[in-house]
Amino acid sequence: MKRLNPLLIVLFAFTLVACSTRPPEPVAQEEMLPPWLEHRDRMRAVETWTLQGRVGARQGSEGANFTVYWQQRDEDYNIRLSGPLGQGGATINGGYGWAELRTKDDHFFAASLEELLSEAIAIDLPLHHLQYWLRGIPSPGARAGIKLNSDALLERMEQHGWTIEYTEYDPETQLPLRFSMRFEDSRAQIIISTWDISGV
Repeated sequence: MKRLNPLLIVLFAFTLVACSTRPPEPVAQEEMLPPWLEHRDRMRAVETWTLQGRVGARQGSEGANFTVYWQQRDEDYNIRLSGPLGQGGATINGGYGWAELRTKDDHFFAASLEELLSEAIAIDLPLHHLQYWLRGIPSPGARAGIKLNSDALLERMEQHGWTIEYTEYDPETQLPLRFSMRFEDSRAQIIISTWDISGV
């Protein structure tokens, strides 16, 4: 049997690699927009939900990894954060016109979640907007640049100076399971292990 020239074998291998790594066809954003708007409105209507997951956050040289439990009922929320082995825990409660944060050693109270976090937490996490971003939709009342994937769900969003990139969704509920956020020197990676949704 005639042997192939080794150079031809190498060229053939590179051809296979080039074919296998060909970038996917771009998603037609205009075609995805109508089903995306339906999905957005459906997610906006979800006013009661609970999730559990993990967050890795960093701002400059400051970093933290913690588990999160978040329960939302209309405007009222209960957020519990705990570090490795339950260390560094904090509970945030609030609603329209008030917010409080309790830790083992401190108690903070403010008129809004944004004011509370600016006083109490060194790492910038926009929790007020995050309650919408967690559901894979923009926070209402502000413009957002969006890029949709082939399932008519958010792949990338820019809002309030943050860039949010979604990499995994629950195939049944179409709720995000994994996404990252960045703004200047602030970074966060969020992995959601369980969703409990009323109204989906």
